[in-house]
Amino acid sequence: MNKIAGLRTGVDGVQRTLEDICNFLIGKVQNDIDTALDIKKAVLNANDISVVDYIKSVLPCLLKSDVPDLKQWADSFDRRYPGRFRVKVGRNWNKTDLGKAVLEAFNYEHYRKNVLIEIARRLNVKVCPYCNMHYTLYANEPRKRSAKKLARFQFDHFFDKAQYPMLSMSFYNLIPSCGVCNQGKSTGQLALEYNPYYNDIHRRFHFELTDPLGPYTAARVNDEVEVELVSETGVNKDDFKKYTEMFHLKALYGRHGDVVQEVFDKAYEEPYYLNPANFSFLSDRAPEYLKRLWLGNYTEPEEIEKRTMAKFMQDMWKQAKSE
Repeated sequence: MNKIAGLRTGVDGVQRTLEDICNFLIGKVQNDIDTALDIKKAVLNANDISVVDYIKSVLPCLLKSDVPDLKQWADSFDRRYPGRFRVKVGRNWNKTDLGKAVLEAFNYEHYRKNVLIEIARRLNVKVCPYCNMHYTLYANEPRKRSAKKLARFQFDHFFDKAQYPMLSMSFYNLIPSCGVCNQGKSTGQLALEYNPYYNDIHRRFHFELTDPLGPYTAARVNDEVEVELVSETGVNKDDFKKYTEMFHLKALYGRHGDVVQEVFDKAYEEPYYLNPANFSFLSDRAPEYLKRLWLGNYTEPEEIEKRTMAKFMQDMWKQAKSE
């Protein structure tokens, strides 16, 4: 839920800017995509060829455009070439010949198995930025099996690759995500504020337990609890509702009553947990580490991306302390 920004420390320990990683991707794919687009023109009609020629002319911009520019490109293609890449048949959307050709030329499925593995290594996004509930870890044991089989990550296309095949390999359109969120979002479209390259999603809402006195009563909290996701002041309600419903966050987080109970219990026992004398065996550790040990997760908003459910536990802690 943190913005994917600044310097990224890769799996190899090397720091790189997002621009560096983006340029690496472009260097690996741009020439091949350009050549593939030329080859695809042999099976297209004259009208479709003119579209391909236009895509070729703006290809570098498509690959490197930031999030607002990608939105402008998507809108531009909608206006300039409506219905050219897919058509609706009944309830389903079917790719046109042009749509299939462009998607095949950009060849996401091929790059996902090699080039994008390296992108995942360099980005090193450990936790899904959409939900903060599941890991998006890259792992590799080259001596035992191929990297492909151990790359436990997926990329969501913020702008659907079937609707916008020309954006299917754009760096800022590729969101490292967990499988649950990738499938939940599917072809859906969110407001730009929910693109993790563009915004800190966690700042747009907070979790709130509907029965905050429950954890303090004799009857312990059940596995299922009523948790609301409350948008902050100024957040567009419709956009926020679409985000929460697309990823089923209320239902998913409502299954963690045990976590809620533990956080409330620790908040109640705060004097003990914050007394350094009770942790003298860790006296050489930084206070931040002691706080993390005590809560069982990272305690600062900027650290949410480091561990699953950090946002949820931080918000439950704040609510417990306020009661």
